[in-house]
Amino acid sequence: MRWLQLTYKVPSEPSQKRVWVWRRLQNLGAFALQNSVYLLPFSEEVEKQFRQLVQEIREMGGEASIFSVEALDIADEKRILQIVTEARNNEYVTVVKVCKRFLAKALTVVECQGWNDQVHAEFAEVLEKVHVLFRTAKRHDMLGSLTATRRADAAESLSACEQIFRVLLDQEYLKARRILEQHDDLLPGDSSSEHTSPNSSLVAQTEQKQASTVADEPGIPELPI
Repeated sequence: MRWLQLTYKVPSEPSQKRVWVWRRLQNLGAFALQNSVYLLPFSEEVEKQFRQLVQEIREMGGEASIFSVEALDIADEKRILQIVTEARNNEYVTVVKVCKRFLAKALTVVECQGWNDQVHAEFAEVLEKVHVLFRTAKRHDMLGSLTATRRADAAESLSACEQIFRVLLDQEYLKARRILEQHDDLLPGDSSSEHTSPNSSLVAQTEQKQASTVADEPGIPELPI
């Protein structure tokens, strides 16, 4: 397997330069092989991003080089690839988990026909935050086919949330129920335990679930749903 390795050195002062480069590499999802040495599986997009970063590092007075490398230790390569892939997949999994909570609440609203201004505002807020999560996950993802399945799952989940939101805006409950039935794999097996009054605040529900959420699913942000 072919990898691209970026090696760099930036001036110690000001420290903002080092932080900026580090954040750029984090945003690319690069693996830190050691201090100032980062790896990603080869692709044309990775090469493009690395070349751009090299130019920017040099413009700030630093040094940077790109190498095409292959691992001699297959086991070590598999370990690194697994770390990189899992990190990206976990971001997509977080999107799916938040979408499942969104759809579970939507089911409650549909069954109680309880759409109102408060629910509208909170659903809109959560949907925007899910969009941000998905865009961030895609921006971090340079792995192409390695993360294609999880990426598609997240996109499908987000699409279901968007459909439900649009239909509920018009309070078309029957149509909303049909959409939910098409995505029943995203709903809890026994949704009765999740059902609450449609007038209950999504924020309040989040506060009640916060302890277990933080303990069991630390990757999920605190959202009002």
